[in-house]
Amino acid sequence: MDKFSLYAGQFLSFREQFAPKGHRACQGCGVALAVRHVYKALEGKVKELDKAQWQIPWQHTVLASAGKSATEPALLSIEKDPAANGTLYICFDNECVEGKITKDAFIKKEPAIAVANDFTYVATACPSHPFDLIEKVRRGWETAGQSFIHILCPCPVGWEYPFESTVRLGRMAVESRLFPLYEIAGGFYHISVDEPNPRPVSDYIKQQKRFSHWKAQQIAVLQDEISAIFSQLEEKATIAK
Repeated sequence: MDKFSLYAGQFLSFREQFAPKGHRACQGCGVALAVRHVYKALEGKVKELDKAQWQIPWQHTVLASAGKSATEPALLSIEKDPAANGTLYICFDNECVEGKITKDAFIKKEPAIAVANDFTYVATACPSHPFDLIEKVRRGWETAGQSFIHILCPCPVGWEYPFESTVRLGRMAVESRLFPLYEIAGGFYHISVDEPNPRPVSDYIKQQKRFSHWKAQQIAVLQDEISAIFSQLEEKATIAK
Protein backbone atom coordinates (compact mmCIF):
# COMPACT_ATOMS: atom_id res chain seq x y z
CA MET A 1 0.00 0.00 0.00
CA ASP A 2 1.63 3.26 -1.09
CA LYS A 3 1.23 6.77 0.27
CA PHE A 4 -1.42 7.61 -2.33
CA SER A 5 -3.73 4.84 -1.16
CA LEU A 6 -3.37 6.17 2.38
CA TYR A 7 -4.05 9.85 1.91
CA ALA A 8 -5.39 10.74 -1.55
CA GLY A 9 -9.09 11.11 -0.87
CA GLN A 10 -9.62 12.70 -4.29
CA PHE A 11 -9.04 9.28 -5.85
CA LEU A 12 -12.15 7.89 -4.17
CA SER A 13 -15.19 7.01 -6.21
CA PHE A 14 -17.37 10.07 -6.84
CA ARG A 15 -20.51 7.96 -6.57
CA GLU A 16 -22.21 8.56 -3.23
CA GLN A 17 -24.11 5.74 -1.50
CA PHE A 18 -24.49 7.53 1.82
CA ALA A 19 -27.14 10.26 1.74
CA PRO A 20 -29.36 10.07 4.84
CA LYS A 21 -32.14 12.64 4.97
CA GLY A 22 -32.76 14.81 8.02
CA HIS A 23 -29.68 13.71 9.96
CA ARG A 24 -28.15 15.88 12.67
CA ALA A 25 -24.50 15.54 11.77
CA CYS A 26 -22.30 18.50 12.59
CA GLN A 27 -19.85 19.98 10.10
CA GLY A 28 -16.70 17.90 10.10
CA CYS A 29 -18.41 14.86 11.69
CA GLY A 30 -15.94 11.96 11.70
CA VAL A 31 -18.72 9.38 12.00
CA ALA A 32 -20.44 10.72 8.86
CA LEU A 33 -17.15 10.55 6.97
CA ALA A 34 -16.45 7.02 8.19
CA VAL A 35 -19.95 5.81 7.24
CA ARG A 36 -19.50 7.40 3.81
CA HIS A 37 -16.29 5.40 3.27
CA VAL A 38 -17.94 2.20 4.48
CA TYR A 39 -20.69 2.71 1.90
CA LYS A 40 -18.09 3.12 -0.85
CA ALA A 41 -16.28 -0.02 0.30
CA LEU A 42 -19.43 -2.13 0.15
CA GLU A 43 -20.83 -0.65 -3.04
CA GLY A 44 -22.45 -3.44 -5.05
CA LYS A 45 -21.80 -5.97 -2.29
CA VAL A 46 -24.80 -5.42 0.00
CA LYS A 47 -27.54 -4.71 -2.52
CA GLU A 48 -30.33 -6.13 -0.37
CA LEU A 49 -29.41 -4.16 2.77
CA ASP A 50 -32.37 -2.12 4.03
CA LYS A 51 -31.31 1.52 4.43
CA ALA A 52 -33.06 1.66 7.79
CA GLN A 53 -30.45 -0.74 9.13
CA TRP A 54 -27.76 1.79 8.29
CA GLN A 55 -29.67 4.61 9.92
CA ILE A 56 -30.04 3.09 13.39
CA PRO A 57 -26.36 3.21 14.45
CA TRP A 58 -25.86 6.46 12.53
CA GLN A 59 -28.65 8.28 14.35
CA HIS A 60 -27.61 6.79 17.69
CA THR A 61 -24.04 8.01 17.39
CA VAL A 62 -24.91 11.53 16.23
CA LEU A 63 -27.51 12.10 18.92
CA ALA A 64 -25.18 10.79 21.60
CA SER A 65 -22.32 12.98 20.35
CA ALA A 66 -24.44 16.10 20.30
CA GLY A 67 -25.44 15.57 23.91
CA LYS A 68 -21.96 14.43 24.96
CA SER A 69 -23.59 11.60 26.89
CA ALA A 70 -22.48 8.51 24.97
CA THR A 71 -20.63 5.91 27.02
CA GLU A 72 -20.15 3.32 24.27
CA PRO A 73 -19.35 3.64 20.55
CA ALA A 74 -22.03 2.71 18.03
CA LEU A 75 -21.82 -0.74 16.46
CA LEU A 76 -23.06 -1.65 12.99
CA SER A 77 -23.51 -5.33 12.11
CA ILE A 78 -23.97 -6.63 8.57
CA GLU A 79 -24.68 -10.25 7.70
CA LYS A 80 -22.16 -11.36 5.09
CA ASP A 81 -22.78 -13.21 1.90
CA PRO A 82 -23.68 -16.87 2.69
CA ALA A 83 -20.36 -17.95 1.15
CA ALA A 84 -18.49 -15.95 3.83
CA ASN A 85 -20.68 -17.37 6.60
CA GLY A 86 -20.49 -14.74 9.30
CA THR A 87 -21.08 -11.14 10.34
CA LEU A 88 -19.11 -7.96 9.74
CA TYR A 89 -19.14 -5.72 12.83
CA ILE A 90 -18.04 -2.09 12.45
CA CYS A 91 -17.47 0.09 15.51
CA PHE A 92 -17.71 3.87 15.05
CA ASP A 93 -15.79 5.29 18.00
CA ASN A 94 -16.00 9.06 18.53
CA GLU A 95 -14.69 8.92 22.12
CA CYS A 96 -17.52 11.09 23.39
CA VAL A 97 -17.93 10.03 27.00
CA GLU A 98 -19.40 11.66 30.07
CA GLY A 99 -17.11 13.71 32.27
CA LYS A 100 -13.44 14.52 31.73
CA ILE A 101 -11.61 12.10 29.47
CA THR A 102 -8.72 10.08 30.94
CA LYS A 103 -5.88 8.16 29.32
CA ASP A 104 -7.87 4.95 29.68
CA ALA A 105 -10.16 6.15 26.87
CA PHE A 106 -7.26 5.75 24.45
CA ILE A 107 -6.65 2.09 25.29
CA LYS A 108 -8.90 0.38 22.77
CA LYS A 109 -9.78 -3.03 24.18
CA GLU A 110 -12.40 -3.98 21.61
CA PRO A 111 -9.96 -5.40 18.99
CA ALA A 112 -8.33 -7.62 21.62
CA ILE A 113 -11.74 -8.81 22.79
CA ALA A 114 -12.64 -9.72 19.20
CA VAL A 115 -9.39 -11.68 18.84
CA ALA A 116 -10.04 -13.48 22.13
CA ASN A 117 -13.46 -14.46 20.78
CA ASP A 118 -11.89 -16.09 17.70
CA PHE A 119 -12.87 -13.49 15.11
CA THR A 120 -11.15 -14.39 11.85
CA TYR A 121 -10.47 -10.78 10.83
CA VAL A 122 -9.89 -7.79 13.14
CA ALA A 123 -8.66 -4.33 12.15
CA THR A 124 -8.45 -0.68 13.14
CA ALA A 125 -9.15 2.19 10.72
CA CYS A 126 -9.70 5.94 10.52
CA PRO A 127 -11.40 8.08 7.85
CA SER A 128 -8.22 10.18 7.66
CA HIS A 129 -6.79 7.19 5.75
CA PRO A 130 -9.70 6.43 3.40
CA PHE A 131 -8.20 3.74 1.19
CA ASP A 132 -6.79 1.87 4.16
CA LEU A 133 -10.29 1.95 5.70
CA ILE A 134 -12.00 0.86 2.48
CA GLU A 135 -9.59 -2.00 1.88
CA LYS A 136 -10.07 -3.29 5.42
CA VAL A 137 -13.86 -3.13 5.20
CA ARG A 138 -13.71 -5.15 1.98
CA ARG A 139 -11.34 -7.71 3.51
CA GLY A 140 -13.58 -7.98 6.55
CA TRP A 141 -16.57 -8.54 4.27
CA GLU A 142 -14.79 -11.16 2.15
CA THR A 143 -13.09 -13.09 4.97
CA ALA A 144 -15.06 -16.13 6.08
CA GLY A 145 -16.29 -16.04 9.67
CA GLN A 146 -16.72 -13.14 12.08
CA SER A 147 -14.98 -9.81 11.32
CA PHE A 148 -14.55 -6.67 13.44
CA ILE A 149 -13.30 -3.22 12.41
CA HIS A 150 -12.75 -0.47 14.98
CA ILE A 151 -12.91 2.99 13.37
CA LEU A 152 -11.71 6.13 15.18
CA CYS A 153 -14.09 8.98 14.28
CA PRO A 154 -12.89 12.47 15.30
CA CYS A 155 -15.73 14.61 16.66
CA PRO A 156 -15.40 18.44 16.44
CA VAL A 157 -18.18 18.95 19.00
CA GLY A 158 -17.05 16.45 21.63
CA TRP A 159 -13.32 16.93 21.08
CA GLU A 160 -13.62 20.71 20.74
CA TYR A 161 -11.57 21.53 17.66
CA PRO A 162 -12.34 23.46 14.41
CA PHE A 163 -14.66 21.38 12.20
CA GLU A 164 -12.31 21.67 9.21
CA SER A 165 -9.58 19.78 11.12
CA THR A 166 -11.27 16.37 11.31
CA VAL A 167 -9.01 14.64 8.79
CA ARG A 168 -5.94 16.35 10.27
CA LEU A 169 -6.83 15.16 13.79
CA GLY A 170 -7.29 11.62 12.50
CA ARG A 171 -3.88 11.67 10.87
CA MET A 172 -2.28 13.05 14.02
CA ALA A 173 -3.82 10.24 16.09
CA VAL A 174 -2.25 7.71 13.72
CA GLU A 175 1.07 9.54 13.34
CA SER A 176 1.49 9.74 17.13
CA ARG A 177 0.76 5.99 17.35
CA LEU A 178 -2.03 6.80 19.76
CA PHE A 179 -4.39 5.04 17.36
CA PRO A 180 -2.24 2.63 15.33
CA LEU A 181 -3.67 1.17 12.13
CA TYR A 182 -3.24 -2.58 11.94
CA GLU A 183 -5.07 -5.79 11.07
CA ILE A 184 -5.13 -9.34 12.37
CA ALA A 185 -5.98 -12.11 9.91
CA GLY A 186 -5.66 -15.78 10.71
CA GLY A 187 -3.96 -14.87 13.98
CA PHE A 188 -1.19 -12.88 12.24
CA TYR A 189 -0.66 -9.18 12.99
CA HIS A 190 0.18 -6.61 10.32
CA ILE A 191 0.76 -2.89 10.92
CA SER A 192 -0.76 -1.26 7.85
CA VAL A 193 0.52 2.27 8.56
CA ASP A 194 3.91 2.51 10.22
CA GLU A 195 5.29 5.93 11.13
CA PRO A 196 9.12 5.60 11.47
CA ASN A 197 9.28 9.06 13.08
CA PRO A 198 6.15 9.22 15.23
CA ARG A 199 4.63 12.55 16.14
CA PRO A 200 4.71 13.40 19.88
CA VAL A 201 1.39 12.68 21.56
CA SER A 202 1.46 16.25 22.92
CA ASP A 203 0.97 17.60 19.37
CA TYR A 204 -2.32 15.73 19.15
CA ILE A 205 -3.46 16.58 22.68
CA LYS A 206 -2.86 20.32 22.29
CA GLN A 207 -5.17 20.54 19.27
CA GLN A 208 -8.27 19.76 21.36
CA LYS A 209 -9.89 21.85 24.08
CA ARG A 210 -11.22 18.70 25.79
CA PHE A 211 -7.68 18.28 27.12
CA SER A 212 -7.30 21.85 28.38
CA HIS A 213 -7.16 20.56 31.96
CA TRP A 214 -4.33 18.11 31.26
CA LYS A 215 -0.94 18.77 32.84
CA ALA A 216 2.44 18.02 31.27
CA GLN A 217 2.91 15.04 33.58
CA GLN A 218 -0.35 13.46 32.41
CA ILE A 219 0.71 13.81 28.79
CA ALA A 220 4.11 12.29 29.58
CA VAL A 221 2.45 9.29 31.26
CA LEU A 222 0.21 8.81 28.24
CA GLN A 223 3.22 9.05 25.91
CA ASP A 224 5.05 6.30 27.82
CA GLU A 225 1.99 4.06 27.85
CA ILE A 226 1.29 4.52 24.14
CA SER A 227 4.94 3.80 23.30
CA ALA A 228 4.83 0.60 25.35
CA ILE A 229 1.60 -0.56 23.71
CA PHE A 230 2.96 0.09 20.22
CA SER A 231 6.14 -1.83 21.06
CA GLN A 232 3.99 -4.82 22.00
CA LEU A 233 2.12 -4.47 18.71
CA GLU A 234 5.42 -4.38 16.81
CA GLU A 235 6.57 -7.55 18.56
CA LYS A 236 3.41 -9.37 17.53
CA ALA A 237 3.78 -8.15 13.95
CA THR A 238 7.43 -9.26 13.87
CA ILE A 239 6.50 -12.73 15.07
CA ALA A 240 3.94 -12.90 12.27
CA LYS A 241 6.68 -12.32 9.68
